[in-house]
Amino acid sequence: MSVRFMSIASGSKGNCYYVESEHSRMLVDCGIGIRRVQAALAEAGVQLAEIDAIVVSHTHSDHISGLGVLLKHASPVVYCHEQVRNELARSIRLKRGCDYDNIQTYDSEHGFPHRDIDILPCAVSHDADPTCMFKLFCNGHRMGILTDLGTYGSQQVAVFGDCELLVLESNHCPEILRGNMYPEYLKSRIRSNHGHLSNQQAVELSTGLASMPQHLLLGHLSENSNTPRAASEAFSRVEVGNIPHTILAQHEHSRVLELS
Repeated sequence: MSVRFMSIASGSKGNCYYVESEHSRMLVDCGIGIRRVQAALAEAGVQLAEIDAIVVSHTHSDHISGLGVLLKHASPVVYCHEQVRNELARSIRLKRGCDYDNIQTYDSEHGFPHRDIDILPCAVSHDADPTCMFKLFCNGHRMGILTDLGTYGSQQVAVFGDCELLVLESNHCPEILRGNMYPEYLKSRIRSNHGHLSNQQAVELSTGLASMPQHLLLGHLSENSNTPRAASEAFSRVEVGNIPHTILAQHEHSRVLELS
């Protein structure tokens, strides 16, 4: 059976990804408004009420701001790291107006199943502690989402090295970041080991993978500190030659990609 993937939104202002298998309709994060989620899902032939799982990477608002309202209209199981369950439950309560009981937890060391999808969390270095990104296994296919990390090491390269589809953070261009209007403390935070990967760091990570993904999707681009052109140019200047890739957008969903 095939597996389908769609980026609903990817960027510093909101993130949400859709994964579909034979037996599951899953979101990874929900940091955008419900209308955008509904519209994107409708184009994929899916109703919001069909969502049966939402996997939360961390509690920054660009990953969870839409969650509470969405849970007024659907009843999925919500998976979050065990250390942030209470924080997430409070956030949901504020937006939803009441408690939501179907929250299950994971840790950074062990994978967990949801229906026919196996989810492997991978801890990353970010200033929301803990933050985990995910490798998903389904019907022999492997997908990865690797964003919101200021640096990387051998663990991330190994875990995501054989993905057929990989969302990889390419957040900022150092030259654009240096010249924008952000205060210096924010620039330092973005550049730090607990911030976000630059275009060049993304290139270096991708060239260290065991195999290049069939679909390399550059995500979490900053609208103020990067451009799609700058990200693409970084991936066209590497010694191994131009690396095929797709830029994910902040305000538009991607086409549905199918692994079969």
